[in-house]
Amino acid sequence: MVKKEQKEQVQKEAKEVKEITGFRDYPLTVDKILTWASYAFPNNEVVYWPPGGSRVSVTFAQFADRVRRVAAALMDLGMQPGKPWEFGSKIAVMEWDTLRYVDLFYAIPSIGATLFTVNIRLAPHEIMYILNIAKPDTLIINIDDFEPFIKPILDNIKTIKLVIYMSDRGKSPGQDYGVKMIPYEDLLKHEPLREFPEIDERTPATMLFTSGTTGPPKGVYFTHRQLMLHAMSVTIALSYPPYNVSIKDVSMPLIPLFHVHGWGTPYVVMLSGTRKYVLPGRYDWGHILRLIHEEKVTYTGGVPTILYLLLTHPDSQKYDLSGLRFGNGGSAMPEGLYNAAKTRGINIASGYGMTETAPVLTMAYLRPEHLNLTEDEKKQIVLRTGLPIPLVQLRVVDEQDRDVPKDGKSMGELVVWSPWVAREYLNDPEKTKNAWRNGWFHTGDVAVWLPDGYVIIVDRLKDVIKSGGEWISSVKLESIISTHPAVGEVAVIGAPHPKWGERPIAIIVPKLGQRVTEDDIKNYLTQFVERGEIPKWWIPDKVIIVEAELPKTSTGKIDKKILRDRFKDEFMSST
Repeated sequence: MVKKEQKEQVQKEAKEVKEITGFRDYPLTVDKILTWASYAFPNNEVVYWPPGGSRVSVTFAQFADRVRRVAAALMDLGMQPGKPWEFGSKIAVMEWDTLRYVDLFYAIPSIGATLFTVNIRLAPHEIMYILNIAKPDTLIINIDDFEPFIKPILDNIKTIKLVIYMSDRGKSPGQDYGVKMIPYEDLLKHEPLREFPEIDERTPATMLFTSGTTGPPKGVYFTHRQLMLHAMSVTIALSYPPYNVSIKDVSMPLIPLFHVHGWGTPYVVMLSGTRKYVLPGRYDWGHILRLIHEEKVTYTGGVPTILYLLLTHPDSQKYDLSGLRFGNGGSAMPEGLYNAAKTRGINIASGYGMTETAPVLTMAYLRPEHLNLTEDEKKQIVLRTGLPIPLVQLRVVDEQDRDVPKDGKSMGELVVWSPWVAREYLNDPEKTKNAWRNGWFHTGDVAVWLPDGYVIIVDRLKDVIKSGGEWISSVKLESIISTHPAVGEVAVIGAPHPKWGERPIAIIVPKLGQRVTEDDIKNYLTQFVERGEIPKWWIPDKVIIVEAELPKTSTGKIDKKILRDRFKDEFMSST
C-alpha cells in the first residue's frame, strides 16, 4: 500500500512540475532512434539486395519516411497500442532479412503494437506451437516462400483477422483465404505519420521465442526501454577494439532478423551511424560473398557456422576478405576456425547472450593495456566470452549461488542482471521463478571466472559431460580438435556410460578432400595432455567420422540434442 501511495505522490508531483515549467518527460521508445538517425545521418544508406534480385537503396531519411507511412497505415487498419507490461495488437512477421522487415522493426513498436518475430527455420509444428501461445492479431508474411503456411495458420490461429503479404516478385496470393488480405506495398502508399504517438516506455515492443534446443520453445517479450538501453549499450561496446565499429563502416550482419532481433542490429546500425547497412535477403553464401565485395562490407557477424560457410564456399577464394571484422556469438568460436579466418585476413572477436537477454550480455573487447600485446596474446583474449557490456552485471556461482573463485578453473553457473533481461516467460510462472533465483537471472551456462574479470563459457549445463563425478567441457575439446588440419566440423557430446555416468564422443566431419581417423584425433589430443592443457581422461572414448554435415538448429548452431539421441547407445549397447 505504501508503494502505491508513493507512486501516486511521484506522479502527482511530476504533473505539477509539468504544469508549472512546461517540462515533458522523454520516454525511451524506439521511434527516438529513427528520428535522431534520420536527422543526424540523413544521407547514410540502407541497401537491400536479394539473391537474383535488383539492388534497392534508400537513405536514412527515405527509410524514416517509409517507416512513417507503414506506421500510419497500420494505425488506420486498427492496430491498438499496449500499456505498461501489457500487449496491444500483436503482429507476427514471417520474412527474411529485407528492407521491409527493418521497416517493421520500427513501425510496429512505434505505434505501441508488438512485433512478433517468427523463427521461420523452426519445424512447422513448432511454428504452430509458438503462434498458438502468442495469439497474434495480424500476420505479415513473405508469400514468395511461405504462402503454404497461410492456410494451416488461419485454420488453427483464430485470432488472426488480417494478412499483409510481401513479395519481391510482385506475386499475389494463389487463393482466397477467407480473411482480409492487403499487399505490403499499399502500406507504403499511405500518407506518412507526422508524429509518432507518445507511448509508455514499458510497453511491450517485441515478442520472440527461444529456439527450442532443450524442450519446447519458450516465449519472452521486451519493452521499449529494454530495447533502447540494450541498443545503446551494444553500440558503445562495439566502438571498443577490436570491433572498432564507427561511421566509416559498411555493416552486413548475418544474424537473421527473426533471431533475437538480429542481435539488435536494426537499432544498433542506426545508433552507430554506420554509413551503409546491407541486407542480403534470404541467405545465399555465394551471393553474400559477392555483396561483401561489391558493397565493400567491413563489419559482419553471426554464429561460427556462418563464418565456416563463408570460408568453405566454392567461390570464397575468388574474394579478398582481408580487413573484414566478424563479431562471433551464439556459440564458442573454435580455435581452428579462428586460425582459418585469420589466414584470410579476417579479424574476430566473440560475444555472448541469450534469447532471454535481448540478447547481448558480454563482448570480448580489449582493455588499453592489451593494445600492444602480440597477435597470439590478443587471440587468447578475443576468443573469451568476454567482459560485460555497459550496464550488465554478472557473477559465476556454485549450486548455493555463492561466487566461485576467480582462478580460471573453478566452474559455476553464469548469472546476470541488466535492464534488458526478460521479466518473465510467457504463460510459465514456474520457469520464470526458477530462472530468477535470488534476484539474479540464471543462464544455464557453465563458466569460469578469470583473475582479470573476463569470463569464459565452458559449456551449457545441458552439454557439459559429467564423467565419474567430474565435469568435462565439450566446448574446450571441440576447440582443440578443430585445430587439427583435417577437421572441418566437430561436435563433442556426452553419451550414457554404465561405469562413469557419461563419457565423451567426438563426431567429426573432415575438410573436403581430407582424411582423418579416430587414432589421428586421439594422438593429436595426447599432445595437449602432455602440455598440461587437458587431463588425459578428457580424451573421447570414441571418435566417429561422418561425411554428412552435422545437424543444425534453426539458428545455425550444431544441434547436440539430435546427436545425443543418435549416439545414446554407443557405450550401453557394448556392455
